[in-house]
Amino acid sequence: MRLENDIALAPYTYYKIGGPARYFKHAKTNSDVIETAVWSKAEGVPLLILGAGSNILVADQGFPGLALRIELQSSTIDGERVLADAGMPLAQLVAKTASAGLSGFEWGVGIPGSVGGSVRGNAGCFGGEMKDIIRQVLVYDPENGRERWLKIDECAFGYRASIFKRYPALVILVAEFHLPRGDANHSQELIRQYAAKRAESQAIGSQSAGCIFKNIAWDHPGVVKRRPVLLEKYPELRQFESAPNIPASFLIDQACLKGTRLGKVEISPKHANYFINLGGATASEVVTLIGIAKERVRQKFDLILEEEIQYVGF
Repeated sequence: MRLENDIALAPYTYYKIGGPARYFKHAKTNSDVIETAVWSKAEGVPLLILGAGSNILVADQGFPGLALRIELQSSTIDGERVLADAGMPLAQLVAKTASAGLSGFEWGVGIPGSVGGSVRGNAGCFGGEMKDIIRQVLVYDPENGRERWLKIDECAFGYRASIFKRYPALVILVAEFHLPRGDANHSQELIRQYAAKRAESQAIGSQSAGCIFKNIAWDHPGVVKRRPVLLEKYPELRQFESAPNIPASFLIDQACLKGTRLGKVEISPKHANYFINLGGATASEVVTLIGIAKERVRQKFDLILEEEIQYVGF
């Protein structure tokens, strides 16, 4: 198997931050993926599955293992059944399904990243999540050397969580979706509305990893019992009383951090959960600013922010 050595990972990420991977492989077929995963396990080399490179932060020193970039981007539509390779950009799949007259996926238009990464993180927006439309996921399991389909109930989806985060050795190959028939014109209008809303409220197009933190769920074990106290002590949280989550962007904004800069990293003045690389930022700067945000929010609201981004090489 042919591998590249000491390849900079920054160009393969949305953040444009991070050092080199010890080994690097472009996977253009499922055989490439499986062969690389087998080699990684046999050699005891850590494996990083890399799709579009959104929602990750690579350490300045890089990654001491093998970065496998999934570049399979095919999809097929058969009635209401959709199959998509893990490397397919999510926005492309949204556009394709809408054009085919399928509905229920319009919310995914503004989510950066690939199908595989979105499945792994149970990505969501505007009230929709990947778990709502996925039927099953084809994975390669290096523990037993087999490909197998995981049904929806085996994927253990939760808020920005899944079995694929719990067991990162599972390699996502293909996702199967079920989307009902709809009106193509209505879907296109929804896509335009969602795209405009994201462009207006979020730092779209900037060098960032997307949202740094998860929103804080009211049913989180560390929050649910404290809910009455939090609402009484912090009346500004009452506007989210009927919502499932407290937006992390609101908490950071209320902690007076919007627009804060550290080196070449800035907390977006537009959306406080986006930390922007202004050009030449380092991972250590991002990590330091993350720490500052977590501490300031803890001091102000007695709540602990939890990272949504994946740390690589730390």
